[in-house]
This record gives sequence, C-alpha cells and structure tokens, in this order.
Amino acid sequence: MAQNAPYADQKYDRDFLLSPEKRNQLIELWEVEKYGRDCFDDSDHVHLYGMTPKQWYERGVRILARTCLEAVKDSLGDKIGNDIAKLVAPAVGNRPIGVVDPFAGSCNGLYAILRHLPGAKGIGFEVEPAVFGLTTRNIAHLNAPIDLVRGSYKDLVNFRKYPTDHLVVVFVAPPWGDALHPVTGLHLDRTKPPILEIVRDFERVYGHQPVLYVTEVHEINEPIALKAVKAAFDWSDLRIYDVNAPGLQHGILLGTRRWPY
Repeated sequence: MAQNAPYADQKYDRDFLLSPEKRNQLIELWEVEKYGRDCFDDSDHVHLYGMTPKQWYERGVRILARTCLEAVKDSLGDKIGNDIAKLVAPAVGNRPIGVVDPFAGSCNGLYAILRHLPGAKGIGFEVEPAVFGLTTRNIAHLNAPIDLVRGSYKDLVNFRKYPTDHLVVVFVAPPWGDALHPVTGLHLDRTKPPILEIVRDFERVYGHQPVLYVTEVHEINEPIALKAVKAAFDWSDLRIYDVNAPGLQHGILLGTRRWPY
C-alpha cells in the first residue's frame, strides 16, 4: 500500500467507491486490491481483460473508482461469453458476427464476449466523457477488436451498425439505478432505460437480421417484468451464475429473434 495514502484506513466498499468524492477519481493499484480484500477477501477480485489487477495496471490500464463495482468482471464475463459461443456456433454458418454493447463502460463485458467468438468485431457506445476517454486508452493497450463510440446508442446505433449479412449479439446491461429492490429483486422495467425499450430500439435497426439479446439480470428478478421481457423473444433462457457471494449473484437472460435454427 502507498505510504501515507489519504484513504488507507477507509473501508473500500460500495458506499465509499460510489460516493461523490470518490466515484469519478482514478484509483491506484493498492486501492483496487484493497476493495477486493475488504469486500470479497480477494485482492484480485477486479479481474479485467483476462488479467489480475497487478497485470492490467502494469499494462497501463486505468479505471475510475466506480468501475470497480460497475465493470463486468472476468469471472462473470467468461461465463457469459462461453454460453453465447455455444448458441452462436451452430447458427453462424458463414455469417460474420457483430457484437454490440450499448452501455460499454469499461468494455470488459464486450471484451470477454469477443474472446469467446474468434473473428467477431465489437461496437460499444459510451455517453460519459471520462469513462469514454479512459476506456479508449485501455482497449488501445489491449489491441482489442472494438470500435468504441462516444455518445448514446439511441442517437448513433442507426449510423454505426453492422451490415445485413451479420449475425448480431446485443449485450443489454443498462444501469440498474433503483431497479434492484431488496425484496422483489431486479425490476427489468425500471432499468435506465427499461429492457423492453432497448430491445425495441435495436429491433428498429436490426429487425431483418438474426439477433441474440443477452440481458444481464440478478439472481432474483421481479416476475411480471421478467415475463414481459421473455415474451419479446422467439426463444429465451434464464441462467444465473455462481460467481459472487450469496445475494450478489448475477446472470443473463438469453433471447433470440429470427435465429437461424
């Protein structure tokens, strides 16, 4: 740990890292590791881009305090990517694959998915300038096949899209905000924006192509909103992964439109 660090005695938990004083600060390696130890008894918890914190920090990757919580960690990203690859493999044929992340953030979710889809390309959209700037530099260090676009997907997806011969994977992981209730779970109609709104936005652009929607969910999901999202797809499957402490498990809802099998 850095000598005389100003926050050395502070517990590095969700409340602190998302506090106004800290959330948009660049954090040092010792802070990333301290968050992992304080909350998960694991200094390598913020495992990103296929690397431990020490490894990615040495490669020049830098993150904001909030990213420790908001980023899709490798443990989850690899499970998501593996399940996507199993669905894509029998369907792809000779089609090229394009992956879209409308809420790119650190791009680690998108990066993890692409690692499981050799030859696929990624497009990510990020509205926040500070996050966009950092992530642009980070993925440049990694030589990742990702086109990161600054701005809202709502404004830009129709202009930065894959050709009609592509099979498209859309990773739907919007900010949850107050959508996660301690009793009823995640309300998919209260994310920012709601999941069905995102699906409708992408259907307007990719409505004549095969699309796999991959929606990040919680281990407990409010059933009425979940049922409504499932009904938007031709086929769907809910998968919850054991990657965190009890009560913190995340998963995905897979849903297809016009899938070729």
